Amino acid sequence: MTDPSPKAVVERFWELYNGPETIFQTADLCAEDCEHHQAPLFGPAAYYVGRVTPLQVVADGEDVACRYAWTATPSVPLPGFPAGSRLRMDASCFFTVRGGAIVRIHDTPGVIVMQEEGPP
Repeated sequence: MTDPSPKAVVERFWELYNGPETIFQTADLCAEDCEHHQAPLFGPAAYYVGRVTPLQVVADGEDVACRYAWTATPSVPLPGFPAGSRLRMDASCFFTVRGGAIVRIHDTPGVIVMQEEGPP
């Protein structure tokens, strides 16, 4: 990664997060003692195929805020949602990046709804 700015690190995080082969590489962007706060959604991600689409990324020094759309299609029924339904959640994630490494992630989920056809 050539640009270690906090915003560039977070944008790279989302690129890696969305790749089934690269999602585990997101850990390479994090400090060893990175704090990650996230509310559980449905349990193992193996139950659904999902994607995060960043809608807005704003940096202020070492702090980066991201508003994003999470979309997923569950392969099994989940509480309140049938298998195969298209789900969407608008959410926010707040990062702290120091020295080119993510030291804190605080993911704030929104409400999950069934989505009609169309873009996220």
